[in-house]
Amino acid sequence: MKRFPAVVLFSLLAIALLAGGVFAAEQKSGRDGDITVVQALDMISFDPIATSDLNNQYVVYNIYSRLFTFPKDRLAGDVKELCKDFKRVSDSEWHFTIWDNVKYHDGTTLTVDDVVYSLNRAKGGTALGALFKPVKEIKKVDDKTLSITTDGPYPAMTSALTHAATCIVPKSYAEKAEQTKDWSRPVGSGRYKFVSRMIGDSVKFERFDDYFNKDELAQNKSLTIKVIPEGTNRTIAIETGAADLNAEFVPTDFVRVMKNPKLKLWDQPSALVWHLGMDNTQGWFKNKLVRQAVGFAVDRDGCMKVGHDGRGVVLYNSATFAHAPTVLGAIQNPLNKYSYNPEKAKALMKEANCPGFITQLVVFRDEAERIATAIQAYLSEINIKVEIVRIENAVFPAYIAGHKAPMFVTSWGCYWDPDMFLSRRFSKDGIGGVNRVWYENAKLDEMIMEGRRTFDEAKRVEVYKRVQEFLAEESPEVDLYVTKVYALSNDKLQGVEMTVEKPFNYYKLHY
Repeated sequence: MKRFPAVVLFSLLAIALLAGGVFAAEQKSGRDGDITVVQALDMISFDPIATSDLNNQYVVYNIYSRLFTFPKDRLAGDVKELCKDFKRVSDSEWHFTIWDNVKYHDGTTLTVDDVVYSLNRAKGGTALGALFKPVKEIKKVDDKTLSITTDGPYPAMTSALTHAATCIVPKSYAEKAEQTKDWSRPVGSGRYKFVSRMIGDSVKFERFDDYFNKDELAQNKSLTIKVIPEGTNRTIAIETGAADLNAEFVPTDFVRVMKNPKLKLWDQPSALVWHLGMDNTQGWFKNKLVRQAVGFAVDRDGCMKVGHDGRGVVLYNSATFAHAPTVLGAIQNPLNKYSYNPEKAKALMKEANCPGFITQLVVFRDEAERIATAIQAYLSEINIKVEIVRIENAVFPAYIAGHKAPMFVTSWGCYWDPDMFLSRRFSKDGIGGVNRVWYENAKLDEMIMEGRRTFDEAKRVEVYKRVQEFLAEESPEVDLYVTKVYALSNDKLQGVEMTVEKPFNYYKLHY
């Protein structure tokens, strides 16, 4: 992707505004406005089960509906959307009733059969497979009700149904899209209808006035999600009025924007964990002593400073747990095991009989590249020579699948319930999905199952404490820090809401 210096993009944006170009420069009040949101990375697919990429999810949320959506405060309980009512019939059976007369964008009516089809499709996909592993059967009860049967207690059931992979698509459309491998004209029942996509540039939507919940219609006439990879250029887009909301503000522009009274900076405590991953099946990374050495060699404070201007909370975890209370039972430094200790790292390398080696570190966004540069310097001290390789986010899953990413820096948005991510991240069920470090261990699997088998929160906290201590020893990855989530808008934009990952509910944005 061609990159432009900030001053060049500033000029291009200004020209676009003067010419009435890419962005809407003049806003109308109320529900007649056109909203543009900028983000760092392009989406990957309109197929809900194709990827768990965060930028992709925040695009498809606008097109499709789910049984549940997540709340602003992840501790507040899941929010019903297509689900009108539900009940837990027993420890292993749930019934869900859907709204009547829900319309798709093509005018057809959403049915329980569509819901059952979509959820079964999600169950078989890699994006959600591990999350739905407890699910034994999804079936229609009547024209308004479906049942989900699990193999035992599953406290995370409704949370699992908030995942983007559970978006409901018309069965007839999905079958055709699968056959033709063409998802380029998505049809959903969400608040927006798809208008167009320019790959690498933008996705455009218009409000769907037949959305089933009339009290929750989009508060803007149209929505454009625009891709601007460079952080400062996203800031410029807000400064110039070329965009309304920067969904991924980088703290390196913090001082600059705080001096501008026409801008508003939004922030939210985060569950977004930046981490250094290692392919546990490759070379010296098979050896947990070497992985531990990496954990001692990397200065997390230094990584946080170059990655996010030092704004965040350092972690010494290896299980992608953000800090408490954002994640149930989270511990920042299990067993107080890790610290920045290059001498300890060297001793572990010697104990492993590892003389050092050459490897690659894969990144696909600016913050990760800055972090990787710091890691490159830290690991050179223990004779691990790192080549940084930058790729596009769309090919990252293929790099992982092909064992082409011996090391990588990325982020992971945690859920409050660890059962939503542990098996996906660190078990065989997550291979091909988001178990990017290729880690498997039968003892860990037993603990994950133990945490899943009870609704008693205190017992689950104790299990997840043991999980984090176990993974501290195994060190399948090196968690670095949790940053705050920031967004930037002009001072007149209303309806901005933040979650622990990024701004969401774009349908509420208005003037």
